Amino acid sequence: MRRSLICAVLSLWLGIAVAADGPVKLCFEDSSVYPWITGDAKGLALLELALVERELNQKFEYIRLPWRRCLLEVQTGRLHAAIAASFNGERASWGSYPQNQDGSLNRELRLHTDSFHVFRRIDSPVRWLNTRFENLGGQPVGVQLGYSVGRNIEELGYPIKTARSAEDLMRMLELGALQVVVLQHFEAQRLLKIKPELNTVAVEDGPPVKVADQYLLFNSQFYAGNELLVKSIWSAIERARKSKRYQDEEALMLGTDSRVK
Repeated sequence: MRRSLICAVLSLWLGIAVAADGPVKLCFEDSSVYPWITGDAKGLALLELALVERELNQKFEYIRLPWRRCLLEVQTGRLHAAIAASFNGERASWGSYPQNQDGSLNRELRLHTDSFHVFRRIDSPVRWLNTRFENLGGQPVGVQLGYSVGRNIEELGYPIKTARSAEDLMRMLELGALQVVVLQHFEAQRLLKIKPELNTVAVEDGPPVKVADQYLLFNSQFYAGNELLVKSIWSAIERARKSKRYQDEEALMLGTDSRVK
C-alpha cells in the first residue's frame, strides 16, 4: 500500500499518469472555433491532446457535440471532461479546473487563450464603449449557445439571442436580424477571410468584451476519483502547448504576428 502511494506520487511529480482502466471521454463542440477546433480530430486543441496521449500513454475518446450538450454530458458525469471551457462560477459548481495552492486558476495549465469581440453592422448606431453598449435599446446581443460570454453580457444587463455557431450569428448580422454580436476573435477573422463581402456589412467595435483562458474542464466526481491522472493530464497540456511541434503548428495556422502567448 505504502509502495503504491509512493509510486503514484512519483508518477505525478514526473508528469507520468497511471492510465485509467478505459479511455478518458472528452467532448468538444461541433462548430468551428478556429484555430482550436476545425473539424473532427482537427485543430490546435486536438493536437495538444494528441501530444498528451502520446506522452502519458493514455487513451482519449473524443465525442463531438453541440457545446451546451457537451457541458451537460460532463456535468452529469456521462462524459469526463469538456475541451476548451473558459471559467465561470456555474461551471465551477460541478466541474474542476486546474488550480494553484491558493485556489486561483493555474493558467499555465490552460489549453489556450482567446478573446471575445463585438461585431456590429456598419450602419448600426450601436457602440461598445467602456464595457457598455450605447444606443442598444432593448435589442438583443447575439452570442453562441452555451458560451460563458453570454452570461457576462446578461450580467451587464443586456438581453441575448443565441445561435449554435459563429457563422449563424454572422449570417443574422448580415440579414439585419441582429445589430450586434459577440464572437471569438480568430473564428471571426476566419469568417471574414472566407467571405470578404461581410466586411462591407460588419465591423469590429471597441476593445474585447472578454479575454479568456480555455481549459480541459473535468467532472468534479471524476477528478475526485482520479486526481493523480487528471493532474498529470493538465501538466502534460502545458508541456504540449510549449512544445516545438505545437508552436510550429500554431505559427502556421495563425501567422507569426498573431500567435497567442
